[in-house]
Amino acid sequence: MSERRPVTDWPEEPYPGSWPDHSYVVDADGWVHRVEPDAAAPSDWVVRTGPRTECLDDWLASRGRPRLEERTAVLSFGSNRCPAKVLRQGGPMVNLLCSTSGLAAVWSHGTRGDGQVVATLVAAADHEAEFFVSMCTPQDIALLDEVEGRGTGYDLVPLDAGQVVLEDGTAPQDVSAYVGLRPHRWPVAGRDGHPISLTAMSQADVATWRAGNPGHWEPAEHHPFGPLIT
Repeated sequence: MSERRPVTDWPEEPYPGSWPDHSYVVDADGWVHRVEPDAAAPSDWVVRTGPRTECLDDWLASRGRPRLEERTAVLSFGSNRCPAKVLRQGGPMVNLLCSTSGLAAVWSHGTRGDGQVVATLVAAADHEAEFFVSMCTPQDIALLDEVEGRGTGYDLVPLDAGQVVLEDGTAPQDVSAYVGLRPHRWPVAGRDGHPISLTAMSQADVATWRAGNPGHWEPAEHHPFGPLIT
């Protein structure tokens, strides 16, 4: 993608929605712009529209938004990486594609207001996945604290250094993620007793599975999955 596209190109239903295969920023009018690494730019990132590029920090500043260095890195592994959800929710608008190691997005016992099952994050030995690092303003963090139910559903958990690598090859420091640490947000146990990856079951299938009242996943020593906090 080199031209801007509307957020509706990536609908949010069913949960967790859909997302671009590249870093992006969403503007106030609901357009998604591609973001690319560029070592020649002061921020190391540029916003691309057709043949034209602009330093991401300059693009943000011209719209009255904080620059990257003023933002907090949060891993988005569920619906917070979906542009349509981002716009409806009001942020976070800056999302950088990343590769991760030792982490897996899995279905939880939790549901949101419309009954759809939601995700959580677990440690997963030798597992690699692509997610997004949301570069959050203080207002974004306050918003996410509310929508994620920080302290009652999810908690903001620091990830290990090196588990997250951006497209430009850098590993940002101090990346955190909202992780379900209470029973109604713990992972659902699959047929093999392990957590169920978001890619292993659809929303409809996991809703049916969950309706059968499966137990919580119970972490065990030497198993491929583990809790992010012990």
